[in-house]
Amino acid sequence: MDQACTPILEFSQVNKVFRGKGAGEKWALKDLSLTLSAGMVVGLLGQNGAGKSTLMRCALGVLTPDSGSIVTLGETPENLTSKAKERLGYVPQQPFGYEGFTIERALDLHRSFYPNWDMQLEQDWLVRFELDVTQQVQRLSVGQRQSLALIMAMAYRPELLILDEPVASLDPIVRRKFMVDLFDLALESGSAVLFSSHITSDIERVASHVALIKHGELVLFKEIDALREQVRLLTLAPETVLPESVTVLSRVGDSVLVDLGEHSAPISGVLKNEALNLEQLFMELHR
Repeated sequence: MDQACTPILEFSQVNKVFRGKGAGEKWALKDLSLTLSAGMVVGLLGQNGAGKSTLMRCALGVLTPDSGSIVTLGETPENLTSKAKERLGYVPQQPFGYEGFTIERALDLHRSFYPNWDMQLEQDWLVRFELDVTQQVQRLSVGQRQSLALIMAMAYRPELLILDEPVASLDPIVRRKFMVDLFDLALESGSAVLFSSHITSDIERVASHVALIKHGELVLFKEIDALREQVRLLTLAPETVLPESVTVLSRVGDSVLVDLGEHSAPISGVLKNEALNLEQLFMELHR
């Protein structure tokens, strides 16, 4: 198989159930299949509790799915070799250790684990995030810690980069610049990026694909340009029957959110056909 087409991260029919005392079962992931290849920047969108963080932790081997399979960088997540870990970057929602270290010492230690570390990228991003390497890590603000975590995850140019709400603590100007650079870095390095965000404008700005999760199920996974063209809000006349090739995503009265897919012919009985931005789509899906 062509290396460029070889999946970097692949979920196949993955299920994950959390079982609590007296609380019954909670399906965190349900029959979820998803594939990331080189150069893809996938924005993961869903409400709190939809399963985004669970999906990422399963990809890293932190959690084990109840059924289905996951392949991360050609290996099972639970048994990732040290070589695979050198090709994997991760930033959690709430980083991280290195209390008692200066930024400089923390980077020295972290850098020692990664033979492909890019010193120029590290220096460029220290300047961009306005981090003083003499600062103590424990005295950094939440946003500064997040900035440092991003440098630590990206400076060795990983083949797979997993970011859980990576820019929530950054100010809007820095956040916007980071998101653009993230996309460029993925293309330049041939990496795959999976990032979650509640900021739909960030996803629209830099993602090549959108994965939308609702109650643990993957509702949509599309190239962002195709999503804009194919996902529409239709207002239907009474008793209108939609073609079988059209997927209904949600329905409230005569207002129907649909994925047209490859269907391009006019549909009889459609009174109104509206394009939606990502925020509008998200709101419609959760009405």
